[in-house]
Amino acid sequence: MVVLTLGKSLALTILLSVIIYGLGEIYLDVINRGVIVLIVGVAVSLGASLLLPFYIAAPIIFAYWIWQLVDAYLQYRKLNIPRERI
Repeated sequence: MVVLTLGKSLALTILLSVIIYGLGEIYLDVINRGVIVLIVGVAVSLGASLLLPFYIAAPIIFAYWIWQLVDAYLQYRKLNIPRERI
């Protein structure tokens, strides 16, 4: 028998991750990972913007933002893979 683990929306997962770091993971019930992504995202954003010039900080913040979007997508795929129930 094939069972899907979640009935969550990919579009909503990505939209939430676009709005706030880690919110997509929290929506997927991967709460610890989502909170860590949020805390690290805030630290990276604040640290880079306060300590580095804009032309260096902006690409770092953007790269982290893209990474967390990809991570939310990969978490969605990982949790929605059909699995065989034994």
